[in-house]
Amino acid sequence: MSGPDPQTTQRLRLNLGDSGNRPGARIVVIHGENVGAQIEISDAAVVVGRSVGCDLQIPHASVSRQHCRIVVEGTQYLLEDLGSTNQTLVNEEPVTRVELRDGDQIAVGDAVLKFMRRESLEDRYHQAMVERATVDALTGLPNRRVWREALEKTVVAAHSGAPLSLAFVDLDHFKRINDEHGHLAGDDVLRAVAAVIRNALLAGFFAGRLGGEEFAVILPNTTLQRAVDYSEALRRAIEALRPESAGVARRVTASIGVVQWRPGYQASVEFMRAADAELFRAKAAGRNRVCWASD
Repeated sequence: MSGPDPQTTQRLRLNLGDSGNRPGARIVVIHGENVGAQIEISDAAVVVGRSVGCDLQIPHASVSRQHCRIVVEGTQYLLEDLGSTNQTLVNEEPVTRVELRDGDQIAVGDAVLKFMRRESLEDRYHQAMVERATVDALTGLPNRRVWREALEKTVVAAHSGAPLSLAFVDLDHFKRINDEHGHLAGDDVLRAVAAVIRNALLAGFFAGRLGGEEFAVILPNTTLQRAVDYSEALRRAIEALRPESAGVARRVTASIGVVQWRPGYQASVEFMRAADAELFRAKAAGRNRVCWASD
């Protein structure tokens, strides 16, 4: 076996100790594909690469299928290149195995990741910035951009044959609430509905606020019938709400359109249009109901 390349940095200091004294850490994509994506690092190794099976997937041709990994030894976080085509760089230096330090920048193909110790000043600042960029400030749900990115990822799995359903949720007569009771009352309604949607999420489901009074839920590994049953339960939960504003409780209802991914769809936008068409059908049929594409 040949020794390390003299041109490759070997920055490694082993200090084996009690893992209970090790602060948490995370890596965050700060440039390139999946910017904003992050993953917590615990005792298990974290693999970064282009493959769907990687812990942190970066779907770009410049990234190897399994590009690098981070392993934990005692209190240390160690980055190992996995024989990648374009190498792994830390702070612009190629590495094979290196101890990571707070703030290190890791180049994986065209993507750049940042390693951060949990609760460091930079980590807290970054988390605040991520929240502002990814979370809807009013409801606390993921915003439209993040939701769309999540949909794109789940559609990839649907191409392999796994069932995938989608539910569009739109509040009925929401403009009337704003016009008659003011936007603060409307905000209270949106927050209450968002809380119901969040609490109703099953494992793997992903909800977001698309804008205005419209929400959407991605339902991976879910057939149409299960998605319809879930959506009907969600509709009833929203109907039972009586959100208060200025001491006045108000009734709110929602129309929901549901669709399951079909092999004929070429892209996620067709999937969304199909769900939107079912939502429109629910509105036209009298609102406060669930409609779905059965063909």
